[in-house]
Amino acid sequence: MLRFAILIPIYNRLAVTRQGLRSLTETLQQYTRSGNQTCHFDIVVIDDGSTDGSSAWIAEHYPAIHLVQGTGELWWSGAINCGAGYAMSQLQSDYLLLWNDDITPADNYFLEVEKLFLQHNPQNMVIGSKILVKEKKDKVWSVGGYFNRTWGRYGLYTDPGAGHDGFFDCDWQPGMGTFVPVAMMRKYDLRWDDKLFPQYHGDSDFTLRCKRKGIPVKTSLNLVIYNSSETSGLGRITDLRKLWLSLTSMRSNYNVKKRLVFYRRHGVMPLFYWGLGSTYLFYVGSFFKRTYLKKPPQPTVLQNR
Repeated sequence: MLRFAILIPIYNRLAVTRQGLRSLTETLQQYTRSGNQTCHFDIVVIDDGSTDGSSAWIAEHYPAIHLVQGTGELWWSGAINCGAGYAMSQLQSDYLLLWNDDITPADNYFLEVEKLFLQHNPQNMVIGSKILVKEKKDKVWSVGGYFNRTWGRYGLYTDPGAGHDGFFDCDWQPGMGTFVPVAMMRKYDLRWDDKLFPQYHGDSDFTLRCKRKGIPVKTSLNLVIYNSSETSGLGRITDLRKLWLSLTSMRSNYNVKKRLVFYRRHGVMPLFYWGLGSTYLFYVGSFFKRTYLKKPPQPTVLQNR
C-alpha cells in the first residue's frame, strides 16, 4: 500500500480551516467507501503558532489528524519542511501531497490519484494537479508553471495546449495539489528553502531545483482541485499604500526583493531582467489603469416611449 501525507500549513484563520478540512475529509471518506484502496492518506496539519484556537478545535473534531506545532516564524516553506520531516520520520510516507486549507478536491480526486499512481508508478517525478477557481469553476487557475531562464518569463499555464494525453511536462508546480516522492527527497537531500523564500516562490524554487536535478515535473489533468481566490495573498490592491505593500510585503507574490533573488538563482543574467522588468511594468501599469483611469459612469439616457 502506498502511503501519502497531506501537508496543510495553517495560521489564524479557523473559519477557513474548518471548511477546508471538512471538504477534504468528506472526499477522503468517499474514497474509503469505494473499496479496494491501494493508497492510505494521512493528514498532517502544521499550525504555525495560531492564537485563534485552531489546534484545539482540530484535536477535538478530527482526532485522527496529525498536528505539528510551529514557532510562529515558520511561514509556508518552514511549515512544509516541518510537516515533511514528520511524515518521513513518523509516518513512513511514500509521497508528500502539498495542500492548503482553502482548497477543495473534486469528488473523484483520490480515486484519480489511485489510478494515476498505479498506472505511472511515479516514484521519480513531481506531479501537480489541475487547479480551477472555486468561485468560477469553469476558469483554470493553473495547470503547472513555466519559467524561461533566458528571458525571465515566469508564471502559470492556464491552457496545456494540444498534443498530450492529460499528463504533460511543465517547469514548476505551485504549493497545492502537488505530489513529491519521499525517495527523491532522500536521494537528493531536498528541502524547501525557508531562508530565501519563506513564503512566495518557495514552491516554484523547490520544483525548479528538482527539474534541474533531472526529476521530471508534470501535471495530471485528471487530478482536479478548486482554489479560493478570495482567501489568498493581500487581496485586491485598491490604493497606493496597498500597492507599496504588495511590492514589499512577505505576504505578496510581487515582493521585489524576493523575486529578484529568485531570478538570480534560476535565471541567466543579464537577459532575465527583460522579463522581470516587463512583469513589474505590467503589474504597476495595470494598477494605475484600473484605479485612476477608470471611465466616469455615463448618465442614463431615457428613451421616449
